[in-house]
Amino acid sequence: MSTFYHGDCLFVMRHDIPPESVDLIYLDPPFFTGKVQKGKVGKWQPEAMEVSYEDSRKFWGEKADAMRAKAPMWLRHVALTRPDFASYLYYMMERLRSCYRVLKSEGSIYLHCDWRASHFLRTVMDEVFGYDKFVNEIIWAYRTGGATKDRFARKHDTIFYYGKTDKRTFNIIPERSYQSHKYGYKNVPYYIDEETGQQYRDVLPRDVWELTMGTGTKERTGYPTQKPIGLLERIIEASSNEGDVVLDPFCGCGTTMIAASRLGRQWIGIDIDASPREKGDLPTAFKVIHNRSHALFEQANYVSRDLGEVMEMDGHKFESWANEFYRADKPRPDKGVDGITKDGIPIQAKTYEIKYGILSQFVTDAKYHPLVPKPVKKIIAVSQVGFDDGARKRKFEIETAEGIEVRLETPETMLKLEE
Repeated sequence: MSTFYHGDCLFVMRHDIPPESVDLIYLDPPFFTGKVQKGKVGKWQPEAMEVSYEDSRKFWGEKADAMRAKAPMWLRHVALTRPDFASYLYYMMERLRSCYRVLKSEGSIYLHCDWRASHFLRTVMDEVFGYDKFVNEIIWAYRTGGATKDRFARKHDTIFYYGKTDKRTFNIIPERSYQSHKYGYKNVPYYIDEETGQQYRDVLPRDVWELTMGTGTKERTGYPTQKPIGLLERIIEASSNEGDVVLDPFCGCGTTMIAASRLGRQWIGIDIDASPREKGDLPTAFKVIHNRSHALFEQANYVSRDLGEVMEMDGHKFESWANEFYRADKPRPDKGVDGITKDGIPIQAKTYEIKYGILSQFVTDAKYHPLVPKPVKKIIAVSQVGFDDGARKRKFEIETAEGIEVRLETPETMLKLEE
């Protein structure tokens, strides 16, 4: 089933998406603009929503020390003069490596960027996917307002298209041409456009695309960096087939998911959205998607990998979240066990502090539960707020005396990115 994830795409791709399970990846990440990207969604309506995400040099610069310890030598050299830029590139490198992991051998990836970092991102893509797996540098040209007198106006983005292997899926998507030339398909005659009366024929597509956003409020949402549905439809049609899985690790206002759904693909959309919101509300990006397409959102799973959102959950939702996280099923009857994983590990989830007696009772309940495999070798206790010293003492006693591994987990430890 198609799924939305709220959280860091690096964590989601490592924890939730199996290796080689995705047919096509399109990502439209931060561009290293040097500022906080802001927008007002539905600004013509009274309930307009503010949305923003960090892309400032200060934001990237604060990550420089952590980057230096892990980055390859060439990137550390970049960091000597541009630590913020090097941090951004390493952030992208980590996520592109995870994209490589989840992409099928016949899969394709399209990385959308602009002039600020495209030259280095091409180097990163070559390192992760291989220089010989480069397919196209696609230019998306657009016409928008704004000009300057000291240079040519910047009116295009770059999309790097790579395959994981040479056996990638590719479907030719014909374009209309109103010019009289010979570069069409063989044996394809000229046609008449019913709207314009002009003569045209189908031609082989080029790597320069001129596509515009729909006018008025029909397509535009006010979401910063929104891309046209037509752009995503072209990519999805060219590099996937019906029933394939399309992944967008920076899904924003959901254009990729809407296009994929229209074209009969399954999809996975991830966004780290941290815009201000009321407690219990959907994150703004996902609220925008819901407003754009109620049916799309309601037919999909919504999974949180955001610490703040998980900490707001009530007891029932938190228990369900813990089971989902560990891919566990709730037993009937539960008899003190909230979930059992596919490999037989019992789970207990509490929204309050777990103490000595609670952990002790859980071990007893697990050992006598009819659906928990015997002997019990491991248990997982999950607390939304933590454990007292008594629980940690009881963990030591159980592991020492009974040989049962006891994991004490909180949302903070569960959602922590692996080094």
